[in-house]
Amino acid sequence: MEPEWIKRMGNASRPFRRIAYFLCLLCMLLLTEGKKSVKPKCPAWCTCTKDNALCENARSIPTSVPPDVISLSFVRSAFTKIPEGSFLLTPSLQLLSLANNNLQTLPKDIFKGLDSLTNVDLRGNTFNCDCKLKWLVEWLGSTNATVEDIFCESPPEYKKRKINSLSPKEFDCIITEFAVYESLPYQSLSVDTFSYMNDEHVVIAQPFTGKCIFLEWDHVEGSFRNYDNITGMNNACQITLHYLI
Repeated sequence: MEPEWIKRMGNASRPFRRIAYFLCLLCMLLLTEGKKSVKPKCPAWCTCTKDNALCENARSIPTSVPPDVISLSFVRSAFTKIPEGSFLLTPSLQLLSLANNNLQTLPKDIFKGLDSLTNVDLRGNTFNCDCKLKWLVEWLGSTNATVEDIFCESPPEYKKRKINSLSPKEFDCIITEFAVYESLPYQSLSVDTFSYMNDEHVVIAQPFTGKCIFLEWDHVEGSFRNYDNITGMNNACQITLHYLI
């Protein structure tokens, strides 16, 4: 069926109408092709089949591995570190081999989203069994995937010890991870904390607006509440703090 605008051409010559109709069909075809998703191609240093990808001498973890592969292996790779989220685009992985790649550590979320993993090969790497690798020991104790025995290369007290047999309690680590707990609607150049009458307080200084805001910790609500607001000269916060302390 011809488009309406072609029908309206009336007395136009038949060849011209044919050309216009052809151009219209071509535009529709190009628009349709443009909407089709382009599947990632196999990286140049990898060999890919429908379900498997084998990468040799890779300098980094490729981001263009076909997402449906269930087996991904790296052989004689040149990288010694793996960025976080490297395998988020391959959620169907069942077998992941990072063996013999001179890796010293692994990012904490390397297996995030890989719920189908059944086999992980980490052998032949020079793992440094410090606090950064404590998460791996915890993961080994909870995963259902089969993981071949791997060993520590350092520090000296852990050298040649089997990581699969280590306990998280053997790692004397104090790790602080900061996360947003509460957002306050203030713009400030300085924030300080202090104790007053056995309660924790926060002072927020806004010198350009001449304001000094004091917050007090509410033990019942588990959040800071407004304690006092001071307006005046730019060093009002410093004077008040000196008086309280």
